[in-house]
Amino acid sequence: MKKTIKINLRGIIFHIDDDAYEKLKNYLNAINNQFQHLEDGHEIIEDIESRIAEIFHTKLSDKKQVINQGDVDEMITTMGKPEDYINGDEYHEEAAGERATGYRAQKRLYRNPDDAVLGGVCGGLGTYFNIDPVWIRIIFVLLLLAGGVTLLVYIVLWIVIPKAETPSQKLEMRGERITLETIEKSVKEEYTKVKDNLKKVKKSNDYRKTRDTTNDIIRGLGSILTVFLKIILMIIGIVLIITGFTAILAFAGFFFFEHTVLLPSLFDMEIFYFPDFLHIFTDPGNVSFFMITLVLTICIPLLALMYGGIKLIFRFKANDKVIGLTAFVLWLLSVISLFALTFFESVNYADDAKVTNTHLMTRLPSEILYIQLTNNYQDVDWKNEIYLEIDNMNIYLDREEDKLFGKPKLDVIKNRNNEIRLEIEKRSQGRTPRLAAQNARSIIYFWEQKDSLLLLDPYFSLPEGERWRAPEVRLNLKLPIGKVICLDEDLVEIINDIDNTTDTYDSDMAGKKWIMKEEGLTLFFLEIN
Repeated sequence: MKKTIKINLRGIIFHIDDDAYEKLKNYLNAINNQFQHLEDGHEIIEDIESRIAEIFHTKLSDKKQVINQGDVDEMITTMGKPEDYINGDEYHEEAAGERATGYRAQKRLYRNPDDAVLGGVCGGLGTYFNIDPVWIRIIFVLLLLAGGVTLLVYIVLWIVIPKAETPSQKLEMRGERITLETIEKSVKEEYTKVKDNLKKVKKSNDYRKTRDTTNDIIRGLGSILTVFLKIILMIIGIVLIITGFTAILAFAGFFFFEHTVLLPSLFDMEIFYFPDFLHIFTDPGNVSFFMITLVLTICIPLLALMYGGIKLIFRFKANDKVIGLTAFVLWLLSVISLFALTFFESVNYADDAKVTNTHLMTRLPSEILYIQLTNNYQDVDWKNEIYLEIDNMNIYLDREEDKLFGKPKLDVIKNRNNEIRLEIEKRSQGRTPRLAAQNARSIIYFWEQKDSLLLLDPYFSLPEGERWRAPEVRLNLKLPIGKVICLDEDLVEIINDIDNTTDTYDSDMAGKKWIMKEEGLTLFFLEIN
């Protein structure tokens, strides 16, 4: 039993005996040593290996799957040894005589690329049948004029017949013997032919004129392109500087000054002092840290934008790697800190809670319950306070007393009992359900009943120093069937989507009397008497 080795020869896998492998390896090493120093040596070696693979492939069958030493000896006899000749021209007569009786390649049909007008079909047929390809082309043209069928035949032959690309295939096409000598000779002839053609082209006057003209055109286009790119880079640099500078001014005006002309409005609300905005939602101790991280997060990229624009315009080089790296690290730390602080504050809105208190309206001397707003907040100059509107909630900040205010929402619903009840529902959010409920109970809201008059505060407030945790106050007036209410005109400030049988808008419900019927709240009188 012999050991076999698997080899890959020009993309074809062969199993070969151990002793045959050693002999083939030595043979291929001799081939490489003979041809690798030549200009076209790589092509010669590749073609020789392809030919060896073809010879080995003919030696295999269903009964024989392994290349043995005899197959390698026969291949060497057919192809010849590198030492049998010197420089491909002086051959040993004895070795040449041995190969004369050896393997002769079978002539095969290929498309001839060296004698091609279109696809080389006629050139290949002429070479295979040893006929001048001109006659075959004339026959194709005549038959094409006669019926046109030859066009389809030519296309089919173009697809079916392979193209002679390697020197071995070209030797097979001509029916010549395929040996080391003939392969080397064929490759050298092709290489020499291409090199001579290039030399002829380069020596011609037309080539020199074309080359000089082409070089002038390329240089001219290069100069135009260079000027164009410089203009484009300068424009980009100016845009970057203006954009960065404007953004920094707008940012500074919005974040550090209470009044600015750069940002007249934002999100449909008046411009305000941004630290006051932070003061509404976060603890006072975190405002400065939040501002510093936010300034660095925004200003560092803007300054880098301006610096890049300056470099594009003036095209100077500076050793700014250390500064750039330091700025990037500082910016990255600022972004991480900003996200961490935002996450820390968002936890305050993790849970929500509701606290409800119900009050019975008693001792009504009149059949009509009059509802009005109190005058408790008339002395407050709301124009000097911070006002926001978020998610249909109005937020006010008294900067002097550090107190937050909001507007309650009034609704009128049907009560099946024969009692008028005022349900005050307070909502808020917090880190835990317990803290959320505590925040809800801390909401301050005042109301008062004077006989048939119900007085409601237009605002609710939070204790001094307490932050905004989405507080909300809902005033649900539960009205029995047959009872009448009169809504004062000022209530338009707190009426919140009261259902009625006529689908009257909230703004139009104020200043009118309404009666609760089975079908819902219905207009009682058009005007207040």
